[in-house]
Amino acid sequence: QGNYAYVADGENGLVILDVSNPKSPVQVGRYDTYDALGVYIQGNYAYVADRENGLVIIDISNPKSPIQVGRYDTAGKAWGVYIQGNYAYVADGVNGLVIIDISNPNKPTQVGRYDTAGYAEGVYVQGDYAYVADGDYGLVIIDISNPNNPTQVGGYDTAGKAYGIYVQGRYAYVADYSNGLVIIDISNPKSPIQVGRYDTAGYAHGVYIQS
Repeated sequence: QGNYAYVADGENGLVILDVSNPKSPVQVGRYDTYDALGVYIQGNYAYVADRENGLVIIDISNPKSPIQVGRYDTAGKAWGVYIQGNYAYVADGVNGLVIIDISNPNKPTQVGRYDTAGYAEGVYVQGDYAYVADGDYGLVIIDISNPNNPTQVGGYDTAGKAYGIYVQGRYAYVADYSNGLVIIDISNPKSPIQVGRYDTAGYAHGVYIQS
């Protein structure tokens, strides 16, 4: 965001880098969460998915001096986070998808949860649906139109382990570990269909799309 990169750096916490000169990035700030695995930036806040601490909310208005302002213990193992409006959607391992009201960053509160069958590691939200990368169970599609009562509407069991997810338009792009990149048509959320795959040489953990 802007001239800064925000890195979820495991046991090193949240690391803030000045990338205004891409050839020479410089660390300007850090906040030591327990085990930062995912991060989402919105406005003056970094929302960190922390494996032991759940959702950690950090004020980054001064990148040189980030400050924790709120936290919600999701009770599972927070791996990924996505923000839409006043809600944080956390991929929380065995605990599934956890939905947290962040309208007051100082006092986040859980409003809903859906216990997926697998191990939720990634999440992407588009409109009324949350798309969860659910480990051995592949892609899980959850209707979040009522955040208090999320319900699964569809899913696609990929051949690998779904770790990362990115949605753009009618397609979901899944980082599927040993199975590489899997592309799924989600135009009908109740009946997603695989349309393509690329077997990368390594183990796919994350994916980002820019058209």
